[in-house]
Amino acid sequence: MLLTGVLAGSVLTAVTGTASAASGAAAAAVVPSGPGWELSAASFTQMTVDEAGRRVWIAGDRVDPDGSRHGEVVGVLYGGVGPAVARAYGAAPLSGVAVEPDGSKLYAGQSDHIAGYAHENGSLSPLDPVPAPADGCGRELVHTGGRLFFTSRPAASPEDCSGAQGSVSVAAASTDAPAGVVMYTGTEVHLEGGPGGLLVTAPERWSPTDDPDLGIYRVTDGADGNVLEFLGERRFAEDGTGPGMDFRDADFSADGSVLAVADGVRGTVLLGGQDANFRENPYAPLPQGVAPTAVAFSPDGKWFAQGGAASGDTADLTLAFADPSVERQPLRISFEDEAAGHRVVPRGMEFSGDGQQLFVVTSDEAGTKFWLHTIQTREALTPSRIVDVAHGPAVAGGPFRVTGRLDLDGLEPTEAPKITVLRMNGSEVSDLPPVPVAEDGTFVLEDVLPDRAGDVFYVLGYAGGEHHQLSEHWLAVETVEAPSTVPRSGR
Repeated sequence: MLLTGVLAGSVLTAVTGTASAASGAAAAAVVPSGPGWELSAASFTQMTVDEAGRRVWIAGDRVDPDGSRHGEVVGVLYGGVGPAVARAYGAAPLSGVAVEPDGSKLYAGQSDHIAGYAHENGSLSPLDPVPAPADGCGRELVHTGGRLFFTSRPAASPEDCSGAQGSVSVAAASTDAPAGVVMYTGTEVHLEGGPGGLLVTAPERWSPTDDPDLGIYRVTDGADGNVLEFLGERRFAEDGTGPGMDFRDADFSADGSVLAVADGVRGTVLLGGQDANFRENPYAPLPQGVAPTAVAFSPDGKWFAQGGAASGDTADLTLAFADPSVERQPLRISFEDEAAGHRVVPRGMEFSGDGQQLFVVTSDEAGTKFWLHTIQTREALTPSRIVDVAHGPAVAGGPFRVTGRLDLDGLEPTEAPKITVLRMNGSEVSDLPPVPVAEDGTFVLEDVLPDRAGDVFYVLGYAGGEHHQLSEHWLAVETVEAPSTVPRSGR
């Protein structure tokens, strides 16, 4: 049975995009459906999606009434089993979160170790801590290629972090062995994992003229003593002049061939995922004046999202097809509500594994309150409608004919559409054979009505396609008894 879905968990306003639409393209819209879910944390450090456990894990800190801070990892359920919200606390502030691919273990960074938790259906049990070098500036964690990587920067106080020396390490195979340092760093470094064991290291620039060196690696089995294979590096100011990379976020495409980088100066920059070479960017950019904060490709290869910080009703987020040959405007969304946040936070976007949901963390302008939104990606598809539905005589037990038309906006469907049919007669529910749709969009349903007169309902549905939303139409039919066929008596 095809039933209409609703957009969950967001206050969203569709706004007109500034990028011109290609011929035949259509601008999509979303319907506001309530506020996002306000997080209890007073800070945001990192988020990750656990596809196996069907949870979004978010790491941050809580502030107690006495002003003290302690760490918190929150896991929000989006389709699995267990409590709607799972939590783990740290006595001290924590930063960073990572999860193993099977969802069985969760990791969170603390100042003198990596906290580990066994996870099952929303239940978290502490494990032995993972040894790690000291950190006083906030860690980043990523699980890729079967290994856990994390950053460390010792510092006496947060004020010392800007120039602190640090490292990127890989967790040892056993909890009683020290972590292995894979590289040393002279500034804050961000980590991003990708398919096939890909790993990105992206340093922060310490001044506008600094030119950090982004690196792409692949995780190996370590047989030669090195757990990382170097694939490529990129400095954004190639000629040594002008501003270097101002990193905000990065994400690999589903096949690892493209790395998108949200740069505070340039917007979205595309690199080769295997060599870090610059690539042409075919995607419509965020509106002019919007500071980029986040990028995300969906693991199913279908979607690409760009997030930013805008003022007023200017779009903070665009959602487009990852395949740039699909010529239509992206869905543009503005977060502008006291109960929904005003901007997408840096590194604040992740897709579900099936690409059907985009999770977005927003903040208020001061960056002290945070919300989690769930955007159904089907809202970015082109609308479809079942219209001009009419029917002939409805006589109980007799033949019945319904006509109608499937109206599809924008692009032609990639496959010949069909109309699904569900017939409900009292408690009896029957799936009827799908009805083909002609090239002009018309369709004809032929059926035989139940023998007894009364109300019969037909649910006509279109399941959607590669570029179109689902739609349905309910048809209520009141059937009448057949006229009497008793022969007249002769005289």
